Amino acid sequence: MPASPDGGHGRSVSAGEVTVVTGAASGIGRAVTVDLLDQTDHAVVGIDLSWPEGGPAEGVIPLTADVADSASLGAAFAELDSLSLGMVNRLVCAAGITQRVPTLDLSADQWHRMLAVHLDGALFACQQSAARMRDGGAIVLFSSVAEFFGWPERASYAVAKAGLSALARSLAVEWAPMGIRVNTIAPGYVDTPLVRGARERGELAVEPAGLHALGRLADPEEIARPVRFLLSADAAFVTGETLVVDGGYRVFKSQ
Repeated sequence: MPASPDGGHGRSVSAGEVTVVTGAASGIGRAVTVDLLDQTDHAVVGIDLSWPEGGPAEGVIPLTADVADSASLGAAFAELDSLSLGMVNRLVCAAGITQRVPTLDLSADQWHRMLAVHLDGALFACQQSAARMRDGGAIVLFSSVAEFFGWPERASYAVAKAGLSALARSLAVEWAPMGIRVNTIAPGYVDTPLVRGARERGELAVEPAGLHALGRLADPEEIARPVRFLLSADAAFVTGETLVVDGGYRVFKSQ
């Protein structure tokens, strides 16, 4: 889908700051773009493997790339540069996949694809963005409460999510002198197409709403707002942290 400085929807953006969101076509990533567009006139660029027939959220500038492929993602950022929107100063890595496979049956391709989308994709996006953050910036990665527990038949997912928190901590220290903050959000279950699809395929052992102290799944918008906080000046002294936004999943689970 070709990009244009107004996102193809007539919304004007001011040259200056640019926010990049991977996995922006649906779910949490889409909610993040909508929330950010409501709060700023700066450009919001979405990157995803493909875009739905209706296109991105209104105002989002869409680019297409496989985040797990460094060359594909590099080409998307090169296209972003050609748009002359301004300097990238914020990144949200929301691209992700899920699967439920007994570990004895887990194939090498399944293992590698899970790590590639989550870990490789986040690393490549961070590298591309940080190289463009000449005046500092803020990055938010997405882990999960899966990193805190044993998750039968989801070893690859849990490992990938735990790795994202480790990546964020490492980058937070290494890139602090560059003025770049890096944090992670660990949600509980969120009412997204990814979770609904897993439910329909029978990949959820139990109905997830009852696993949260609040007794329900989160709406994607309830995850987007903490993202906005971590990207903002209000979080100027917050880096290397994992913010758990799980509706009481962890404390309820510990009973």
